[in-house]
Amino acid sequence: MDKKIQSLAEAYKKRPVELKQAKQDGKKVIEYIGHFVPEEMIRAAGAEPYFMCRGGEPEPPDAVLEYMLRFMNPLARSMMGYQLMGLDPVTPMADLIVAQQADCHIGRITELMEFNELPVYKVGVPPDWKKDFAGEYYYKALMKLKAKLEEVTGNEITDESLKEQVEYSNAINEALRKIGDLRKKDNPPIGGYEFIRLNHYSFYTDPKKTAGDLNEIYEGLKDAPGKFKEGSPRLLLAGHAVAIGDYVVPRMIEENGAMIVSDMLDEGLRWYNWDIPTEGDMMRNIWKTKYLDKVPVNIFQPAWRERFAYIKQLIEDNKIDGVVWYQLSFDEIYDMECTCLAKWMKEINMPFLKLESSYEYSREAMGPLATRVESFIEAVKGGM
Repeated sequence: MDKKIQSLAEAYKKRPVELKQAKQDGKKVIEYIGHFVPEEMIRAAGAEPYFMCRGGEPEPPDAVLEYMLRFMNPLARSMMGYQLMGLDPVTPMADLIVAQQADCHIGRITELMEFNELPVYKVGVPPDWKKDFAGEYYYKALMKLKAKLEEVTGNEITDESLKEQVEYSNAINEALRKIGDLRKKDNPPIGGYEFIRLNHYSFYTDPKKTAGDLNEIYEGLKDAPGKFKEGSPRLLLAGHAVAIGDYVVPRMIEENGAMIVSDMLDEGLRWYNWDIPTEGDMMRNIWKTKYLDKVPVNIFQPAWRERFAYIKQLIEDNKIDGVVWYQLSFDEIYDMECTCLAKWMKEINMPFLKLESSYEYSREAMGPLATRVESFIEAVKGGM
């Protein structure tokens, strides 16, 4: 089983090389930022997608400070920082960078990308998700994106090609749900750290093959023994994003005697609990699933009570003993939600820990972080 996971990790590492070859073979390479940009549309246009969500290192966020103030979250800054440092192998060959415009952080970074003459295309995502005009705005934005992708690739995006790609994505979602459900066991055979990495690898491996690989992993895990010590607290990890490479916090949590058995993250992980229907108008199906059907993201206002209701359901379904809220520095909207969530968690007597990251994982920073995590886990154990 470890070999299969390792093979996915190796495929992820080789993705830039594959894209270079695809470019030489005449295919278009299209990067995308955020889950409101449907990967399925890029593939249906005959292009090769690349998910921009790398983070966890302190130097790339600082690389953009020559051009802007530091008050953007470190994940957004990293998306341009790696390029400025010459550490991004994909952006220099990208034919298009499609970026959702859902908050000021990504918006500001895409402006910097444009300043550096990168081929940026923006997709607006209105926060007034309950209002009809907002939904129609996002739908029209997707239709304009469809036309742009067709222009760039020279290929028509048909309902048939969309359906094929959606079926691949749904199969990946189903496999991830099955693996994720194994974490409901009293002693699961896989933890949150490994589950997050599987999510990340799935963005970079062949979608036709990935679901099969994930199902093989599930078959190897479903009867495997638990990997945690008896009495380990069951934690929910919630917040903004765990970027590709930003593994310090989830690894630290599980190395210190807890297990992450559920998650609610707006970015980084697939929205694997929501499949896109494959009957009817595929563009409408994609729009409705991403904008209306899934649990609203933090920027959708007023959505905090709906999100709290969803967290409570996760707490019940997964027998959660404590909640860890992981947010990025300068994410002011997540900080505001955290204040409400901490209050509501107290009302239901659920232990709650807020962790904030600027991707500063020096020895000086790691000590206090480790102390807070260890203390929280011991406190949860004491209340079990």
